[in-house]
Amino acid sequence: MEGTISLQELEGKPHVYALGAMENLQGEIQVIDGKPLLSRRTNEMVTLSESFEASAALLVYAQVPEWQTVAVASMVRSQGQFEMFLLQEAKKVGIDVTKPFPFLLTGTVARLDWHIVNWDLNNTQHTEENHLQYGLNGVLSNGDVEIIGFYSKDHQGIFTHMKEKTHMHFKTDNVSLAGHVDRIFLGNDMILKLPKQ
Repeated sequence: MEGTISLQELEGKPHVYALGAMENLQGEIQVIDGKPLLSRRTNEMVTLSESFEASAALLVYAQVPEWQTVAVASMVRSQGQFEMFLLQEAKKVGIDVTKPFPFLLTGTVARLDWHIVNWDLNNTQHTEENHLQYGLNGVLSNGDVEIIGFYSKDHQGIFTHMKEKTHMHFKTDNVSLAGHVDRIFLGNDMILKLPKQ
């Protein structure tokens, strides 16, 4: 819950890509190529700010100077199918998939279920259901997005949710909405980007 790192520690680092949750679980964090975007719930609305002025309770980041692109196969639709495709393509380009690695996903999603955490500090029961209940959540349909994600087979409950191997955050192309990806169904012509080895 407490802040473990100031985002200002990332400021000025070249080619930083990050995601996480703000101190006391009061919002979502993403950084794409050194540009921060914070998502908070205020009343029943989403407030976005491009700032490093925050601390993170959870943060995972990498510095990626160059990406390589892969067209996502047209039959890949569900999140489970995407994760299998992600692993297959990462192995093809020489990424050691036994270690965590970042990825980007861009294009038009058919459906994206999202939330922005806004924890009730009086509640000590940390469950996925409570995270959704105390946050703001919704569904984006047929939206153009950029997604930052991290894959790890070994960090469930650390920087991925329990029983999940990916942690993803998104922003819309017009930067009117951003947050945590709960579930995704891919659209046509999506592009996967993997770190160049």
